[in-house]
Amino acid sequence: MATKIKGVLFDKDGTLFKYGNTWQVWCDRVILEMAGNDIALQYSLADGCGYDIKTKEFTPGSLVVNASAREINLVWAEIHPELNYQQIEAIGVDKLKNLPVIPVCDLSDMLASLKTMGLKVGCATNDFESSAKMQLEEAEIYDQFDFVCGFDSGHGAKPGPGMLQAFAEQCGMAAAEAVMVGDSTHDLHCGQSAGAALCIGVLTGPAKAEDIQDHADVILGSIELLPEYLKRVM
Repeated sequence: MATKIKGVLFDKDGTLFKYGNTWQVWCDRVILEMAGNDIALQYSLADGCGYDIKTKEFTPGSLVVNASAREINLVWAEIHPELNYQQIEAIGVDKLKNLPVIPVCDLSDMLASLKTMGLKVGCATNDFESSAKMQLEEAEIYDQFDFVCGFDSGHGAKPGPGMLQAFAEQCGMAAAEAVMVGDSTHDLHCGQSAGAALCIGVLTGPAKAEDIQDHADVILGSIELLPEYLKRVM
């Protein structure tokens, strides 16, 4: 039986854009700014957010991968002996500038295919809304989105249902007519908790198939495969 689908809500990092190219650089910059040459503090801050300074990889359950910017900053504020939350947030926001943004595929072409199918498209991230819009603009795809939100947009953060619910409401559909696409359990749980028609996992982020297979209706290698998959199930 065909599934009634009217829209697709994408996670940003690890789904639209290659994860490590952006956030490994960001972590290195922020931690160095906060800790300076204090190696012990560098390691404490990195451990606190789930980032391995030596390997430049994110550990299982990493806050950088899963949590909102606010949650990461709160943890860092507890660890840092001098900086408070507001100071840490300011550093994090400043280091969002000029980050490498590497699309996982030809995003404009992929989004155009979804639009041709009559679908609305949105982006929901646990990053700041302003950062999301900046990255989408840099990739020259912002105008193709009907909805963009971050953890600070007033809809809550993933894994809560608010982002998908807001996307559905703004675009004139029921949550059960939307598809959630992401690379982490937080993305998939957002879709599940909102009652999405489908929760689709992708393997372009830090998670492996075994990390998300129990939480997704289907796993695709990349969103590049999404239009053809949806044509088969709609």
